[in-house]
Amino acid sequence: MHIEREPAGKIPAGAAWRDASVSVYLPTVLDLEQNRRIRSAIQFFIRVFIRIQGSCSNFRTGPAQYSIAQTGRKSERVYNGSSLSRQGNCLNPGGIGMKHLATTFVLAILAAGLARADFKAGLDAYQRADYATALQEWRPLAEKGDANAQYNLGLLYNQGLGVQQDFKAAADWYRKAAEQGNSNAQYNLGVMGSTGQGVPKDPSQAMKWYLKAAEKGVVGAQNNLGTLYNEGPGGFQDYSQSEKWYRKAAEQGVASAQFNLAVMYDIGQGVPVNYAEALNWYHKAAGQGHAGAAANIGILYYNGQGVKRDLVQALQYFTIARQAGDSRAPELVHAAAEKLRPKDIQRAETLASEWRSAHPSRILAGQTEIAATAVAAQQVDSSAPQPAESSAASQIKTAAAPRIETAGSEVKRQEKSQIRSQESGQIARRDRESTEGVWSNVERVVAVGDVHGDYGQLVAVLQTAKLIDDNGNWNGGKTHLVQTGDVLDRGSESRKCMDLLMRLEQQAAAAGGAVHALIGNHEAMNIYGDLRYVAPAEFAAYRDENSEKVRAEAFHKERPSDDRAHWEAQHPLGYFEHRQQLAASGLYGKWILSHDAAIKINDTLFLHAGISPKYASSKISDINRRVRDELKNSEKLNGGIVTDVDGPLWYRGLAQGDEAQLADHVERVLKNFGVSRIVVGHTYANAAITPRFNGKVSLIDIGLSRVYDNIGKVGCLVMESGATYVLHRGTKLELPSDSGKDMLRYLKEAAALDPAPSPLLKRISELEAKLGAGSN
Repeated sequence: MHIEREPAGKIPAGAAWRDASVSVYLPTVLDLEQNRRIRSAIQFFIRVFIRIQGSCSNFRTGPAQYSIAQTGRKSERVYNGSSLSRQGNCLNPGGIGMKHLATTFVLAILAAGLARADFKAGLDAYQRADYATALQEWRPLAEKGDANAQYNLGLLYNQGLGVQQDFKAAADWYRKAAEQGNSNAQYNLGVMGSTGQGVPKDPSQAMKWYLKAAEKGVVGAQNNLGTLYNEGPGGFQDYSQSEKWYRKAAEQGVASAQFNLAVMYDIGQGVPVNYAEALNWYHKAAGQGHAGAAANIGILYYNGQGVKRDLVQALQYFTIARQAGDSRAPELVHAAAEKLRPKDIQRAETLASEWRSAHPSRILAGQTEIAATAVAAQQVDSSAPQPAESSAASQIKTAAAPRIETAGSEVKRQEKSQIRSQESGQIARRDRESTEGVWSNVERVVAVGDVHGDYGQLVAVLQTAKLIDDNGNWNGGKTHLVQTGDVLDRGSESRKCMDLLMRLEQQAAAAGGAVHALIGNHEAMNIYGDLRYVAPAEFAAYRDENSEKVRAEAFHKERPSDDRAHWEAQHPLGYFEHRQQLAASGLYGKWILSHDAAIKINDTLFLHAGISPKYASSKISDINRRVRDELKNSEKLNGGIVTDVDGPLWYRGLAQGDEAQLADHVERVLKNFGVSRIVVGHTYANAAITPRFNGKVSLIDIGLSRVYDNIGKVGCLVMESGATYVLHRGTKLELPSDSGKDMLRYLKEAAALDPAPSPLLKRISELEAKLGAGSN
């Protein structure tokens, strides 16, 4: 089997903008040492000007002792650090007295010192998370033209710190700073122009600002500029320029640029294919924790391209990539392992372990040592920002997704399952079929409802709950994330959502946490072939260079009676690859089936839809076993639990049934499963998480995906330290204790956090009318 590397998929260049925004790139902090230097400078200039008063003789002083105005670039001086030299016959051709000039200059120096003190007051406030005070200290300076204060105001508006988040205002302040030459602001404006966030999406404007920042050495801008030239929006495509800018950033140690440059040489994109050069840059990127680079090194060894074919080394790098969170790595590991003897597999694992020991702080987290800190207060200059690299959000290009499956390879995969079990201990995820689906003593649980193919909203809610950092890596420690199913369908980014959850699952396990992606009805539908809700654009995410051939072969094999054009419209490119990977034996099908349909964490039962009276006496382990068994064996689907409208993947009674009539049933379910609360998705109830049955049932399908109403609703349920609350757009809200006035209070609080008009207004009006009628 020959593993192919496809041209690298790309995350929009704007994804890297967070690399700059997570740091405040500050001028020199005004500390005691600098106060001493200011006093020395004042005394120096007073002595100089007094000595030369009334004298026009030639003279030259020594080098400048202090730079009064910091401009945001290291070592820049007010007068370039040069000596004072006589011009013509006299330094004072206009006849202004030197004492007066010295006094004026001293006052200017003192004013500059006071401004720096105000700036530091803002910095101190920022460091203690008092963002409102930081805003108050920096605004006057920004309004007077301080470029660094303008940049920092843009940052506060950008992130919604101490002020309502306002991307337009952020862009305005960034622009003011950028026009004064602030390279960080120029970089962020380039990102905004790339993404259309805060400004109209305009590749030419993005190019303009990236170029300014890149020419000043901002490595993130150089990398993004390389991507703009590579992708060519607005007719900018120029592979030679792309290679140039990728190389500049790569030579400064940016892992994503090193990877991007390697891909160009690997596939011959605008340059001759050069596997040696590709390997060189892949190794540099992998050494910094780039999971995709490690995977591609393994692929070169697997195929014998640029190196002698070596399956042991291929497995070594596939194992490294898996540890770093590459979503393809488990399948790549298996592709190599099934061709090796157990002792060779052990040798590859030993090599991988030795490699990781040589790169101890990098590879396991999939990050690099240049990750930006929250505030760079200890910096003594405002050097160009160093973007943090990750395997997701800050990559401009992601690792290529090699095609490793053929029609016959799946049979071998099943026959060789014992080989996979020998190396599966390296995978953080444990086999769910061997568990009861029960966890206890979990300190923090975050529950997220239906995602439906909206990657941006999934990222937003995970960041709101502080489960991932700005680079898309796990930041939740020992937290258990429960996604209650229906990651798939309707939206066009289902695959991207699964890739993110697969990677976070491994990272969370390594940190002592967990990701539980429950099986919903849409996961089941994709596995058994009901594709009614797959967005047409989703199929395109699975297409590759062979898709045309695969579809043509399928047409000739099936010889349908309908017109070929009509048949092809029903089977877009990527359709058959989608079916293969979402089947029970495919990459994503296997991942789905490694999870549960129902789980119990502490005293809460989580499942996709609900428990009907028909299944009220079931055990969690029985539900999970039956769901998996039927999805693996399609002949068992008819009349089974998976397709049963009263089954746990479909039942809507807990969300829509009459509470009075179902109250006893809910109590039976709670008693049988030994829980005090049931949390379900599946049924949209409100644009905010809604309790029913006096808080014993929580409905968390809030219509998160924008496919419903183009409104980004962000909310999740959090259980920690014995308390349960809702995070609605980042604000903690107390769950209502009843369905009347307290519910109305809760809905109004949530609506006040929404952009107008809130989707909750209709529900609020209905409840107000109901409560009003009840009081009459």
